[in-house]
Amino acid sequence: MAKERALTLEALRVMDAIDRRGSFAAAADELGRVPSALSYTMQKLEEELDVVLFDRSGHRTKFTNVGRMLLERGRVLLEAADKLTTDAEALARGWETHLTLGT
Repeated sequence: MAKERALTLEALRVMDAIDRRGSFAAAADELGRVPSALSYTMQKLEEELDVVLFDRSGHRTKFTNVGRMLLERGRVLLEAADKLTTDAEALARGWETHLTLGT
């Protein structure tokens, strides 16, 4: 059985929320989780990738260059996953996912 990987859509959603909200506590509030759960998710990701995602020296959460790159590319994946879900739901309801005009 394959090992569960830390780089998941959920981990990317956590990173996105931390960036938008500015802190682990505010992101946890938005996601309906406790800050320690978000910290654990990010620590596991850092360990698996052997990188540092956050500059933890200040009061506000700041991404390192590696963290910022992962966040930006991860947002592309999140958008694609959301579109895939929307398209699948629309198709299940009988809607076409593309509109063709002309012949």
